[in-house]
Amino acid sequence: MAPLRAAQEEKRDEIRAKNAISRAKALSEAAEAEQAARTAQARRLREVAIRFRSGIDLAPAKLADEHGITATVGFSTGDPRYAGGVPLIDENGVPAAVFDPDPGRVRGHAFRLLAGLLLIFPSQTNQRRFEKAKKRTKYQPIDGYQTGFVDGPPPGPARARPGRSHARAGTCSTPQLVATIHDAEYPAEPSDQMGPGAALFRACSAPKKWPPAAWPS
Repeated sequence: MAPLRAAQEEKRDEIRAKNAISRAKALSEAAEAEQAARTAQARRLREVAIRFRSGIDLAPAKLADEHGITATVGFSTGDPRYAGGVPLIDENGVPAAVFDPDPGRVRGHAFRLLAGLLLIFPSQTNQRRFEKAKKRTKYQPIDGYQTGFVDGPPPGPARARPGRSHARAGTCSTPQLVATIHDAEYPAEPSDQMGPGAALFRACSAPKKWPPAAWPS
């Protein structure tokens, strides 16, 4: 058994070495994307994330307290390489962590980047949901993901699945608005007047079918 274990560990070391090269390249490309976004002053999605992503205000403090890293929300928020999550960028402009990525979007470039970064979730429930979802896929690092969570406020009402036009019973008592921006979703408040921005919004499922007139245009 000893020679077998040694051979297995040698194989794992080879995989780790290849992964280190792949992840370093992915991190370098992410840092370049962040610099390009800062140069272009791409503030809109960053400001939306800071305002509406529950628990994100606690994530930089966690990085500082537990890892000694000073980080802020990145300007490259919305880039698909973060799998619907929000990048937390260190003082050198390099991603240090990703807040609340969607397990269903961790593939390809996103997998190569997130497999080597700390992933911070708004609750332990979200953390466990992510880890459970990835265990059932081929996108699972050989040494697992580095994950943590913050003790944020309780989650809001359940959100509808994309593409659904009406209700499933029992998920919320009144319609709740959600904005989908660059594949990331944010809670929103209704307005007395409709405008071009209404195309970003959809309502969550309610306990009964709502008439078409009740939905935002």
